Amino acid sequence: MKIALCQINIITGNIGWNLRRITEELKKAKEAGAQLAIFPEMAIPGYPPKDLLEYGWFIEEAAAALSEIQKTCNHYEIDCICGTVHTNVFGGKKELLNAAAYVRANCGIQFTFKKLLPTYDVFDEHRYFEPCPKHVLSPIVEYPDASCKLGISICEDIWNDNQFWKDERLYEFDPIESLVAQGANLIVNISASPFVVGKPTRRIEMLRHTAKRWKTPVIFVNQVGGCDQIIFDGGSVVVLPDGTVSASVGWFREGTAIWDIHDHCPSPEYDRHRHVIEEEIVSVHDALILGLTDYLWKTGFEQVVVGNSGGIDSATVLTLAVEALGADHVISVSMPGPFTSSETRNDSALLAERLKVRHLEIPIIEPFEAFKRLLAERDSVTVKMLFDGDPSQIHKLAHENLQARLRGNILMWISNAIARPRTLVLSTGNKSELAAGYCTLYGDMAGGLAVISDVPKTMVYRLARYLNSKMGNPIPESILEREPTAELAPNQKDSDSLPPYPVLDEIIRLYVEECRGVQEIVAAGIADESLVRRTIAMIDRAEYKRAQAAPGLKVTSKAFGFGRRMPIARGT
Repeated sequence: MKIALCQINIITGNIGWNLRRITEELKKAKEAGAQLAIFPEMAIPGYPPKDLLEYGWFIEEAAAALSEIQKTCNHYEIDCICGTVHTNVFGGKKELLNAAAYVRANCGIQFTFKKLLPTYDVFDEHRYFEPCPKHVLSPIVEYPDASCKLGISICEDIWNDNQFWKDERLYEFDPIESLVAQGANLIVNISASPFVVGKPTRRIEMLRHTAKRWKTPVIFVNQVGGCDQIIFDGGSVVVLPDGTVSASVGWFREGTAIWDIHDHCPSPEYDRHRHVIEEEIVSVHDALILGLTDYLWKTGFEQVVVGNSGGIDSATVLTLAVEALGADHVISVSMPGPFTSSETRNDSALLAERLKVRHLEIPIIEPFEAFKRLLAERDSVTVKMLFDGDPSQIHKLAHENLQARLRGNILMWISNAIARPRTLVLSTGNKSELAAGYCTLYGDMAGGLAVISDVPKTMVYRLARYLNSKMGNPIPESILEREPTAELAPNQKDSDSLPPYPVLDEIIRLYVEECRGVQEIVAAGIADESLVRRTIAMIDRAEYKRAQAAPGLKVTSKAFGFGRRMPIARGT
């Protein structure tokens, strides 16, 4: 018996597209000799569909798509396991269930329902779904000719082994243990498991533990592709009872693996590509490339414009964009101001030249001076009415942020001015700056996607060097070596306003990602209490900025955005 692991790139909310992809893969799987094709969790509606689940027409469309899939299975005489949404048949407060549909060719459809509903970080399943009661037994699918009894589970259902997770275990009930008790000798887990640094490796460890513990092969089929901020890495595998990975689709790409249940050989595909998840910076790079590519494809944008300042962040984003989209789809814009050095100006031009992108230089000195004349001269209305005729009372940040906002306006003008192809502004801020609020609303924060907003500054440097190693050193060494500066004031350095980035990034990791308190962070020996408190205060104060930021690609365990929900108005 051959089984197809169909790792497809789903468009969340686009049931028509997803149906076409499933139908195509069913045909290919049959041609490859498979008797059963397995697709990811919520493959029909896409994951996460969010509040689309509150629309009746969406649920009806998903049901109609499943009927079409059944017809396709009947036509090709192939069975299928596919994730979808189902009306609640058990009672309770929620109207829907997260379901796996088992379609048996020319027979009918059986459903397995998700028992463990994650509601943390980016997951919010209790908002929409009722969990399947634990006393309800999931159907065991039998293939007598292959001596095979399939137990089907859905994503979180496999993430609760008491021996593997121990104190980290979130639920009392283990659906996998229940399936084995029912006689299952092959565990299937369909999943929509997002990428986080280190998670794919941990996931493989968990799947190996499950296979060894229950002495049964485990088939794991995961979604791949970008969905707004979330990136799904794929990594679909078959793990044998001895822990051997016998089939593998790979990471960050679509693909199908055909596994013969009598095949006990290690997968050469897995060994060839495992470095993608085992090397941190490689996995972050591949995730960002996929997230950026899919965001443009799934929103209908065809090219991007990037403010190229000559600094490390914009250089990294520009280079990522060229790798992801191709130089013909990237516009570089340098906007030197009154405090821009000749070094950064030259580096900006050199980077664009090496990347072979269209490069515009649009100085902002003239409009900056015009704004100052309008707003900040002694006889201006603003100075007379707001500062008693004394321009020296104007806060220096007003002039610094004005430069950033002029640049943001120029980038947005370019985006609007080009009717075709549709052009998206990429925001270039990193996680460290976004955390500390070291960024300007409607200025450098302007854009439709924040590519590295979940990448700490120290990791940005590692990412830039990795890009150089892959792409023939497009980023000048002087950009990598120069002390970070916003160049909005004379002799300005980031260190004038922020702790050293290694210190800042570690405080951010502990406070934002691990939810540690002041004393716990101080005890870690990173910095004294005064600096820790000052840094946390900066992070908290900047919440209102982050609430208005462009969506950012998630690569760490806790990204800013809908996975971290904090109040803005908390007092002073």
